[in-house]
Amino acid sequence: MSPKKAILSALEGASELPPSSLPGYAERPERYKEAINELLRDRLLEGRKDADGRMTIALNEHRRREVERMLRPLWARPAVWAAIALLLALGVGLAG
Repeated sequence: MSPKKAILSALEGASELPPSSLPGYAERPERYKEAINELLRDRLLEGRKDADGRMTIALNEHRRREVERMLRPLWARPAVWAAIALLLALGVGLAG
């Protein structure tokens, strides 16, 4: 799973987390920092400070639909269903 998807899926069940507690962060911190910065730039995440003044990240609730679209499984994407319908139509056309 890409760092972006790992971050979004980890935050989907939590209100906010420090970046260092994300699964996979310890193995590839530079890639995760880059992905967090991109998601902050795209405004899919919000940066906050906890009670101790450390940075935490949370999903931007105003962009929840975009996050859900990014986390949608492959079989639930409309383009995949269109490709399957096209292949079936071609298969029926060639068989008939």
